[in-house]
Amino acid sequence: MAGLRLYVGSLPYAAQKMEIEQLFADVDLSIKRVDISIDPFTGRNPGYCFVDFYTIDDAERALESLHGKRVRGRPIKINYNTERRRDSTRPRLPTKIHERAGRFHEMPGLNVNSNPYVFDRWARADEASARWIAPMEECRRLYVGGLPQIRHQDSLNAEMRVLFQSRPIEAVSKTISPSDAKRNHPGSHYYCFVDLSSEAEARSAIAALDGHPNPYGGQYKVKLAMPSKAKPTKVMREQMLSVGFNLAEELSKSEATPRRNSAGNWRRPD
Repeated sequence: MAGLRLYVGSLPYAAQKMEIEQLFADVDLSIKRVDISIDPFTGRNPGYCFVDFYTIDDAERALESLHGKRVRGRPIKINYNTERRRDSTRPRLPTKIHERAGRFHEMPGLNVNSNPYVFDRWARADEASARWIAPMEECRRLYVGGLPQIRHQDSLNAEMRVLFQSRPIEAVSKTISPSDAKRNHPGSHYYCFVDLSSEAEARSAIAALDGHPNPYGGQYKVKLAMPSKAKPTKVMREQMLSVGFNLAEELSKSEATPRRNSAGNWRRPD
């Protein structure tokens, strides 16, 4: 029932599920569920979430009493706008791929809802914490460079699915901007990270796709993500704690486990 769900927007990116729950507890409102997406690569939320209530009266009281309340010092917005995903039955518009100097070209819209293996940040939000370290330690997180600025996540997911073909993708990060110095060089220098199901799949993808021509007049750059990226950010650490993830325990496990370096040799503890 539409009246039982509210949209909570203008959230700080570092806001955690327990902070949203506390927001409603502070005004003695009982909630059924907080539906919040946590990015498995950064630990950030998208700036909004959804809250389900047991009764319409509680939802209406929340609407009246919480608009403008602060989370981490930022005033929130709250309303009945609960649309989260596009209607998959409607045709997708062409995707605008933005390039340097304001130029862009269009790619056909792809239906990204028909492939369940791309990471669903909403349905699997509570699993995000387990993903921040494991793919890097298991040598199955890939850097994919040579991209233009692809603004919409659905479009990037579809692009990666076409590139990796039948290889099982577990997660795709957002498009990441290059440094200012790199951006001034000719070509497309945006990039993303892609998690595959195993190290064998990742190494097979590197062999097949690194240097492969892309539709933008350049080449894809595909390689293992640098191990230094495995160190969790402050936001990641906070999110891990909020879902009961034992960061110290996981890090101690990873330090005790022999790892492969980028040359494929075992690196053992001294």
